[in-house]
Amino acid sequence: MRKPKRLMYAGGGVLILGIILGQFFGLTPGINSGPGQGEDQSESQPEESSSSIMASTESDVVPVLVQPEPKPQKTLAELPLQVLDILIDDRSYLVKAESQPREQYQPAEMEQILKLVARATGDEDGIKVRVYRTGSARVVPEKVLKEELKKAGLGSPQVEWKVHLID
Repeated sequence: MRKPKRLMYAGGGVLILGIILGQFFGLTPGINSGPGQGEDQSESQPEESSSSIMASTESDVVPVLVQPEPKPQKTLAELPLQVLDILIDDRSYLVKAESQPREQYQPAEMEQILKLVARATGDEDGIKVRVYRTGSARVVPEKVLKEELKKAGLGSPQVEWKVHLID
């Protein structure tokens, strides 16, 4: 009497094990092969068609890099001027605001320099003018600048003469 029960349990275990392995390896037709209860056939079809459309248009698309429009640079007269940077290059003067990048140096005559110096408010140390020189700077323009700044009322605490040369 025990043999039939053992065979019945063994047969049931083999059947369950076969179904599980069949699902795992995809050998059971009709089970887990279609959409579930909550899914519609219409939802899965647009995804397939949109991916085929995307695949066909991806090769046709040519990327174009759009450069942002450069912001107009403010001129020295438009900027609030705290410290004026003066660069002596050969026999000429180049000026820019301290807040501007080095590429913004502009040529200037002595009259314009004196007007800009009068506008300078100074930094927290009281410096209104910083003077730089290039390797080709001449002595005469430096002496003239020193004299003109003294005449304008700027003493040594308000003018910083940089020792190192700028290329």
